[in-house]
Amino acid sequence: MPLRYAGSVHAPLAAPSPQVSGPRILLVDDDPGVLKGLRGLLSDEGFSPVEARSTAEALRLLDAPGQPPALMLLDLRMPGETGLELLARLPRPLPVPVVVLSGEASPAEAVQALKLGATDFVEKPPSPERLLTALRNALALSELREEQQRLREELARPGHLVGDSPAMESLRTLIARVGPSDTAILITGETGTGKERVARALHLASGRKGRLVAVNCAAIPSTLLESELFGHERGAFSGATARRLGRIEQAHGGTLFLDELGDMPLELQAKLLRVLETKEVERLGGGMPVAVNVRILAATHRDLTLAVREGRFRQDLYFRLNVLPLALPPLRERPEDILPLARAFAAELAGPNVLLVLAPGAEDALRAWPWPGNVRELRNFIERQNLLRGGGPLTLTPESLTGAAALTAAAPARLVLGQKSYREHVDDFERTLIKAALEEGGSIAGAARLLQVDRGNLHRRLKALGIPAT
Repeated sequence: MPLRYAGSVHAPLAAPSPQVSGPRILLVDDDPGVLKGLRGLLSDEGFSPVEARSTAEALRLLDAPGQPPALMLLDLRMPGETGLELLARLPRPLPVPVVVLSGEASPAEAVQALKLGATDFVEKPPSPERLLTALRNALALSELREEQQRLREELARPGHLVGDSPAMESLRTLIARVGPSDTAILITGETGTGKERVARALHLASGRKGRLVAVNCAAIPSTLLESELFGHERGAFSGATARRLGRIEQAHGGTLFLDELGDMPLELQAKLLRVLETKEVERLGGGMPVAVNVRILAATHRDLTLAVREGRFRQDLYFRLNVLPLALPPLRERPEDILPLARAFAAELAGPNVLLVLAPGAEDALRAWPWPGNVRELRNFIERQNLLRGGGPLTLTPESLTGAAALTAAAPARLVLGQKSYREHVDDFERTLIKAALEEGGSIAGAARLLQVDRGNLHRRLKALGIPAT
């Protein structure tokens, strides 16, 4: 029986048209009538439908060599594994965009499908217009994300690590040399020096077909980090309603980047060492190890040799990862890179058609400032100036850098302790910070934008600290 769309019947084609060569849409539904109606509608619209009547068959088609589907139209209610369970165990990000189609799903299931990465939820029976709009929007969003990823990868290629200093030249040469190997690499450097950008360049230089999967070990609570890295089986713990692949398995065939490795708990360091030595991972609640082909890159701003001496980091893991150490110098030690980086950030943030203009003395001021936040601070500075520029060129002046320096100053050069309380010292610093923001922003609204706070909250702090609103 053909699928009904909002009171009308779409007559499916007797056979797929040989002219159909549009995007391949994977239809996952156990109802032959629904599949027949969808096949007819999509074929008429220039798509190439491919059918699967179970999640197992859908996985086989997703993993098959050759051209993958451009999108999956997934029914939630099916015998055996449901569409929700399939969504939960697919790698992240999803290998293809997913539009969910269901007539029996509860609102909670619809919300869960969207949380698991589905682009849209369409109720049965849909109108042809509603369904086609959902498919085309999902495909357009996927193309946009692919373009963003392509641009990020272009910027991360060894030749796009911006900088003219001898240190950057040596770094690009080293990445080109060691990138194609499978050797673990430890990237060290102060916060904000661009360690993740270097990791992405190493991954691209490796030629590995898998993707780069990044994990910030400091941003994930230690109680969740093990499941995040190693994955879990259904029922492994309360709330584990389906199997989930960990980040290590998601990086199979590619690269796993462990940022802020120095913050990883000791018990997980032992499990990571075993992965490095055996090339196998065991999910939480699982009984059998799974072979993985993963290159591991790690980064930290901490002194791991000190952490080893203090017993906070395993010595055997340190030696296993530190086969080829790669140290990124802080920006203050490579002033030749400041202006090229500023121009690159201006082009990224303001657009290639907006000129970066340096007022007299601006270049000397840029080189003289120590940039305690390194490349990240420089990018934030350029972004701030771009937000304040209005129209016309992006102009940097020595005064603009002075205002930014006041915003990033950690404290007065010398504090007299004992004469004031902790709260009084904090209030003094906040006054200095807000006054600098008011001066640079030109108004309370401008200061609120610079400080990234609500304007009403800023008004209240002005009153509490005794700062004139003018």
